[in-house]
Amino acid sequence: MEAYNIAVLSELPWTGSLLDAEALVEAVNEPMLVFNLGCCYFKNYLARKLREYGLVKKGTFILSSGKRSNIYVDMRKLWSFPKLARIAALLMAAEIKKHVSYASLAGVATGGIPLAAHLSVTLGWPMGYVRPKRKEYGQKKLVEGIEPGQKVVVIDDVTTTGNSLLKSIDALEDAGAQVILAAALLDREEGAETDIRNRGIKFVRVLTLTDVLEKRR
Repeated sequence: MEAYNIAVLSELPWTGSLLDAEALVEAVNEPMLVFNLGCCYFKNYLARKLREYGLVKKGTFILSSGKRSNIYVDMRKLWSFPKLARIAALLMAAEIKKHVSYASLAGVATGGIPLAAHLSVTLGWPMGYVRPKRKEYGQKKLVEGIEPGQKVVVIDDVTTTGNSLLKSIDALEDAGAQVILAAALLDREEGAETDIRNRGIKFVRVLTLTDVLEKRR
């Protein structure tokens, strides 16, 4: 983990003894600095803002996995709050950099694509994506922007059972890529981690559903 001198820290937006989390995005473009300054604080802040901004919804929902749930986290709305999205990208980039020094990023359609694009800018790594189904025209590709032999981190915004991530891993491996890590912004804790690790692939996440539902300051 990189060290930062006092000159760097003194330029960051502190309010009293606390760092102004949203002002962070105006001051820093280095994911690991988030960890140096207190990862738990930023994760708790992100979880709280997801609730406050109305992304956590209660009702009766059918998830992409086919399961029913009384909680839905609408991560598609995250991009309507650019500063919060920036914090999410910094946190996720830091999680990825703990395991991977450099790779291509592959977003899972559709929610993983804007997240992978944001991470690509944050990390300076190349990005592609996996389509929900193969194109029926042009080059008829299922995987875009990823070449055979490339090491790849596959990205999704929300995972439940891991089915979407696993399908994308299959597509990437069929295309000749080497998937070395799977990453989700939110893990609903219903089997994704176990099933992905059973494939011999590491899995990381920024938040769990438990994190999002717990009201901590």
